[in-house]
Amino acid sequence: MNNVPANKQQVSAAPSPPTVVVSGDGDRLALAGALEIVTLLEARNFLKKWSRKGPSHVLDISGIDSLDTPGALFLCGLRDKGVELTGIRAEHLALLDLICGLDLKPLPKVESVPQWRQIIIQLGKGAHDARHEALDVITFVGRAASWTLNALMHPHCLRPAAISRHVTETGIHALPIIGLMAIMIAVVIGYQGVAQLRPYGGEDLTIDLVAVSVLREMGVLITAIMVAGRSGSAFTAEIGVMQTREEVDALKVMGIEPMQVLVVPRVIALVITLPLLTFFADILGLIGGAAIAQFLLDVSPTQYLTRLPHVVDGSDLFVGLVKAPIFAFFIAIVGCMHGLRVSGSAESVGRETTRAVVKSIFLVLALDALFSILFELLGI
Repeated sequence: MNNVPANKQQVSAAPSPPTVVVSGDGDRLALAGALEIVTLLEARNFLKKWSRKGPSHVLDISGIDSLDTPGALFLCGLRDKGVELTGIRAEHLALLDLICGLDLKPLPKVESVPQWRQIIIQLGKGAHDARHEALDVITFVGRAASWTLNALMHPHCLRPAAISRHVTETGIHALPIIGLMAIMIAVVIGYQGVAQLRPYGGEDLTIDLVAVSVLREMGVLITAIMVAGRSGSAFTAEIGVMQTREEVDALKVMGIEPMQVLVVPRVIALVITLPLLTFFADILGLIGGAAIAQFLLDVSPTQYLTRLPHVVDGSDLFVGLVKAPIFAFFIAIVGCMHGLRVSGSAESVGRETTRAVVKSIFLVLALDALFSILFELLGI
């Protein structure tokens, strides 16, 4: 009866790691064991100095039990250095003849490109990529606008459930952060306005500065940037994950257009929510201005509200609100476009999400600059 424990039997049955043994002295050495990639470093350390001592060296490899390609390449290198290999087994001869017969030449040295040429190449590549990127954005904008108009003209193509979900996620859930940012921006403008105008005795104009800045520029701009970083990135990540799971391809197989299902509801929802968020940011920005006027200028909220109609009018509110749908459209377009560009890996999702946020913020700032020039020319 066998009384050896089962764990000891398993340990004894486990194969031992391959080893290589170098024996002999002088100009004649012998290799035994396994000359494989796992033992190659040990064999190389043994024979490195020995192969350099003189031209007449003999290495007996009859004791090698197993030989792989890296080991054969090592033996061929020793042969090229003048080492005579003896005792080659028949099963190893074909591999050695194949490896030693290869014409192993070092890779050609890569010519270094001068620094000025690298700069020119990078500039040209950047211009080429920017051109293609602009064409892709214009093409996607046209497709998205076409599908959105088609959905609005045919209400049965709309998806109310998807639109309401995106309105909730991009609008209602964003109210706290948008409100906080609007108040903070009004506080910053108020403090800076008082600090700059007080030496000239014009600190009362801080109310004008805060009200006009919030309604015309800062309210819609800060809201659009926050929505681009929050909702635009979410659009890219959601559609990108669907790309990695091949859900977008499944929609195409079922005969459903991804633009109609994935892009149109998000575009419509963001076009609805961003003007509302902008109006909410304007109200809270004016409340923040009232707080600054109370603490820094000793202007009561009643006096503040009485002065507002003399400072701003409907055109100031209109200037801010009219930008919001345009910003929302491009934020949604860029987010969805980069989501559909995801190639199928987690790294691609992160890369396209980053690009979507950067491009959305850049477009918002560029469009805001164009609107400022346009309104100045129109005298609004």
